[in-house]
Amino acid sequence: MAITAGRTGEGHGRAAAGDGMRRISLRTALVALIAASVIPCAVLVHLTWWRTTLAVSRNLVDTLELQITEAVRRAWWGRVLEVQGLSRTLHQALDTSPNAESAERILATAATSMPALSWLVHVPRSGRDVIAIVDETAERTRLFRTDQDGRVQAALDVARSPLGLTPIAAPETRLAILSEGWAAEARSFDEPGWVDVARTPAGGERAVAYVDPTGGALLAAMIGYERFAELLGAIPVGRTGRSYVLGPDGRIVIASRAPDGVAPAALDPVALAAGRVVAARPAATLNVNEKTRLDVGGATYAVGLSPLWFQGWQLAVIVPEAEFLGEINSTIGWVAMGLAFFVLLAGAGGVLAARHLVGGPIARVVADLAHIERFELEAVPRRVSRLSDIDRLSEAIVRMSLSLADFAKFIPTDLVRSLVAEGVRAQPGGSRREITVLFADLAGFTGLSERLGDAAVPVVSGFLEAASRAVAAEGGTVDKFIGDAIMAFWGAPRADPDQAARACRAGLAIARCLDGLALPPEVRAALAVRVGVQSGPAIVGNVGSANRLNYTALGDTVNLASRLEGVNKRYGTTVLIGSSTRDRAGPAIMVREVDTVAVYGRAEEVTIFELIGLAEDGPRPGWAEAYEEALAAYRAGRFAEALAGLATLRRDRPEDGPAARLAAACEAFLRNKPGAEWRPVTALDEK
Repeated sequence: MAITAGRTGEGHGRAAAGDGMRRISLRTALVALIAASVIPCAVLVHLTWWRTTLAVSRNLVDTLELQITEAVRRAWWGRVLEVQGLSRTLHQALDTSPNAESAERILATAATSMPALSWLVHVPRSGRDVIAIVDETAERTRLFRTDQDGRVQAALDVARSPLGLTPIAAPETRLAILSEGWAAEARSFDEPGWVDVARTPAGGERAVAYVDPTGGALLAAMIGYERFAELLGAIPVGRTGRSYVLGPDGRIVIASRAPDGVAPAALDPVALAAGRVVAARPAATLNVNEKTRLDVGGATYAVGLSPLWFQGWQLAVIVPEAEFLGEINSTIGWVAMGLAFFVLLAGAGGVLAARHLVGGPIARVVADLAHIERFELEAVPRRVSRLSDIDRLSEAIVRMSLSLADFAKFIPTDLVRSLVAEGVRAQPGGSRREITVLFADLAGFTGLSERLGDAAVPVVSGFLEAASRAVAAEGGTVDKFIGDAIMAFWGAPRADPDQAARACRAGLAIARCLDGLALPPEVRAALAVRVGVQSGPAIVGNVGSANRLNYTALGDTVNLASRLEGVNKRYGTTVLIGSSTRDRAGPAIMVREVDTVAVYGRAEEVTIFELIGLAEDGPRPGWAEAYEEALAAYRAGRFAEALAGLATLRRDRPEDGPAARLAAACEAFLRNKPGAEWRPVTALDEK
């Protein structure tokens, strides 16, 4: 078999050098590529959208917080202006009041209509009588008339009617009214203003009071801190926000209280944090509106600070950002999930598309290349693909396989497959192997070809084709064609423990191959098949030059197989095998021992056997045993006995070549008795 050696070894060396490299499949690479393309884009889109949404949302929160702060401030200053307006109106009414009873009714009516007030205190010009009004509930108002020392002189209940004052039993009660510092501070005012009251007339909570000392009489409208808290709580600050009044030192002065009296403390730490911001302000910026954002306890709060223009107090409106951003964050979460689903969907679609359009076709093309690598050229189909590059690649592979198929007709492709499978490189070299060699020749073809001319080519091609199929069917390797002869061997490049029996079966099939060819009767009658088989050691490998090699077998076993094929002509047999093949094949074959010969060019004699069938074909024929008995008599020098045994055989099988040759030898020795040095070995002086 001829093999052209090129740069395959170099390419193999490069491939081997990269064996340590981690490799991934095309499908995995496509999936990674799709993921690397889709995921960063999705993440970038999501981050951009998230940052934009967050910025817009925070601007919205700031706007809403500013609106809430302004709404609280407007509501608060509305209360303040309402108190101030009531104070001015009362002062004018009291100045024109004709008597104390009328003043009391005016004060009672004002207190009843102004539930925001905690106390309403009036000190007449005389400075002797003090009237204190307390609005305890929306339905109950009490009036106390005291002296300047705070002792109650009379107590009236005005709950039934503002004009119908009903005396009530009043215990000995003393109200702190003018004994506090706020009264002296109020009398020093040139115009109405606000003062901080340390104690209300009842001596309880702190309060703030709007005082009007106009005309010598003193009118003070007091709002206690508790009522202040309720007033702040009545002004809505979102769903969960809260209002605080902070002192200039950052302490909580007043915390809003819900209308139901509940004062949630969850936002108190935030108010204290806002108080620290207020305390850290320079004095010049104390009365400046400010909005800030504070992170407390893992949550973010929007805080609006605005001055109340009273003792450095600051109104702090606190709103949790989650109140506004909760839905937005939820939307962001849903969008993130949607993007993740989109990425998965796009990735899955991309993977399916890649597998259908790229991965699958390339995998099939790779499989086609694997067929070519194994020289299975008939298994390479044309792959039609929607991708032009893959379509052209498949077309090129098909053309390559067709070219190789044409080239493969000049070499034994089965051997090439075996060499590729065994990893045998196309370079000179070989090894000693135990093989079985077969030679088969088409006897009579030389003379026939002279008569037939060009018409002889189909005859020999048909024979060689049938012989090649017989060898391939038994797992053998066709080494070469030699004119009208074929050489094949078993046991290389792959070891085969059943090689001898396989070669024998192939030899029998070759011997019968002419029967399957469509030949004219005269051509068929002129042809015969001769087969020689021998087993033994041989040198098997690539023989030749660096550019052209022949994977073949060399040695005595090959030469003897070739000689045995030619010996068939001398004995009139079809298939002859050597003793080593007989021993290796064992009971699988059916033979008759023909002779012991010394072939041309070989000093050592060999016992040859005619292969007459397989053990499975039936019992061994009697004529084979009769021949071997005659052969044993011949070897013992009993030539007459041998002739007698052959007589029946020759009568029944007149065409039997070995019997005719043995009989001729016996007759010759009967005429001329051999000498003492005679040995029953037939010397063959021809190839």
